[in-house]
Amino acid sequence: MSEATLHAPGNGRGMLLLIVGLLMLPFVIGGGLYFSGWHPTRASIHGTLLEPSRPLPDDLLRSTAKMRGKWILFVNVRGSCASACVTRIDEIRRIHVALYKNMDRLRRVIISDRPDDPALLALVRSQPDLLLAAAPSQAPTETGDPVLLADPQGQLIMTFPNGTSAQGIRADIERLLKFTSNG
Repeated sequence: MSEATLHAPGNGRGMLLLIVGLLMLPFVIGGGLYFSGWHPTRASIHGTLLEPSRPLPDDLLRSTAKMRGKWILFVNVRGSCASACVTRIDEIRRIHVALYKNMDRLRRVIISDRPDDPALLALVRSQPDLLLAAAPSQAPTETGDPVLLADPQGQLIMTFPNGTSAQGIRADIERLLKFTSNG
């Protein structure tokens, strides 16, 4: 190339405008989305966050004292444990296993008003990491939700009502464990 073509006017301007345009493109798109009112979809929460969180009853805290510093997933069982109850507890076990690397951060506890129920005792024998606790004199939640989640400080922070899917419970727990370092 001759020296005249290297220094010709307008030769580098097009390239400079292209680079500046490409660098400004994300800002133009972002501004357009902002001023049009578009918002990303929010992550859905399957359980109910308790505002404010509630402390666990003292007698329940005593029965789970060896789990201090761990997230605790409680399953409320009222009356005898029928097949639906056994299925739900098995779903909770599967959720626990599905946490994989975070499995050690979570413990499972069955709260029952009939801790001598043969079906519950059989579940505890078949799942050594499952703890069975007698229902406290004061109920841990006024809502009566069957699945409850307590944080490592012993505060009840989330409830999962009947009908909440196992995938929904797992997604909420994974989200909490992802954004917390305790437990």
